[in-house]
Amino acid sequence: MTQSFDIIVIGAGALGVFHAYHALKEGKKVLLLEKDKRAQEATVRNFGQVVPSGLIPGSEWHEYGRIATALYKELQEEFNIGIRNNGSCYIAGTASEMAVLEELQDKFKSVDYTSELWTKEQLLAQYPMVQTDYAAGALFFPQEVSAEPEILIHRVLELLNLKFPQQFSHRNNCPVVDVATTGAEQVSVSTADKKTYLAAHCIICSGREFKLLFPEIFSNSGLIVSKLNMMATYPQQNTVLPGNILTGLTIRRYESFTACDSYYQLDKADVPQDCIDYGIHILFKQRVDGSVIIGDSHLYAPIADQDDLSVFYNDLHINEVMLREAKKIMQLDNWNMAQTWAGFYAQHEDEIFCHSLENRIHIITGIGGKGMTTAAGFAQQSMRKILAL
Repeated sequence: MTQSFDIIVIGAGALGVFHAYHALKEGKKVLLLEKDKRAQEATVRNFGQVVPSGLIPGSEWHEYGRIATALYKELQEEFNIGIRNNGSCYIAGTASEMAVLEELQDKFKSVDYTSELWTKEQLLAQYPMVQTDYAAGALFFPQEVSAEPEILIHRVLELLNLKFPQQFSHRNNCPVVDVATTGAEQVSVSTADKKTYLAAHCIICSGREFKLLFPEIFSNSGLIVSKLNMMATYPQQNTVLPGNILTGLTIRRYESFTACDSYYQLDKADVPQDCIDYGIHILFKQRVDGSVIIGDSHLYAPIADQDDLSVFYNDLHINEVMLREAKKIMQLDNWNMAQTWAGFYAQHEDEIFCHSLENRIHIITGIGGKGMTTAAGFAQQSMRKILAL
């Protein structure tokens, strides 16, 4: 028997799950379909740093990050989704990077986003594991949170099942092979196991999967794919890293800093050429088991060539460069790596790729590296627009 829903969402990453969440909050009957046993792409292969501070103060994407952070905290109060409110710290390694942090703090003050500027001495008092020779000072955002990406989205799904047992259904191991409008008021969704579902709207949040559905649209979309190398140490015995740690290379990469005049005074010669070549900036995040995630790098390809991004292999030289730079910044008990992996995400010059067919089929993907920070907030606005059609 064909089942009918108000909303069908394809893809159980952060964009898909939070579109489902906001539809459920509006009282809609929702079906969520995931092609794999469980989501295993960008949403679960990242640092778990929720950092609205990385987005331009006062911009719509910064606002989405603020909405998402508040929602994460709200959900954590209700159900353990693995959110920790332990702040984000940007560590400057040079006087010029420190000048950018000072200017950025003023810009965030103007939009009522709290931060604390730390001197070198204050930084080392709070984070004694930072290398003294590196530390010039820091900017700390106490309201920001970190997540455990390997569990967060799966715990949110558990919560949706508990909160909305009559409204919410989801299927894993369920590739969708066709989506089509069947009239002015309905969309038909067909799965690989020959089941058909009907809905008023279908939302396709398919990450970097561009071959199964609407390849002709994606081929002309302007989307590109980024590959990121990441690694994690064995659990540290003594070192405790409070919160999200971002560094001077991050200051030179993240969007928020480009809003500062002093950003354009940074000396490019301070950045090693191999870091430029591999798109490296250094982040640290300690998991609850004590292991430390370190990364990351960025290599790019058009979506038609994404399979050329060494899907099967990681270049160990890139990891060696990241470790070289990480050791300039941080002291750890143990630099031996327990895991290395690659993440892949799609991105678009317009921040995200949104394309609707007949106001019933909505393709939403390419949120880039800001999905953990902004997807929950963006999905709220997106869902309201869809439900108003």
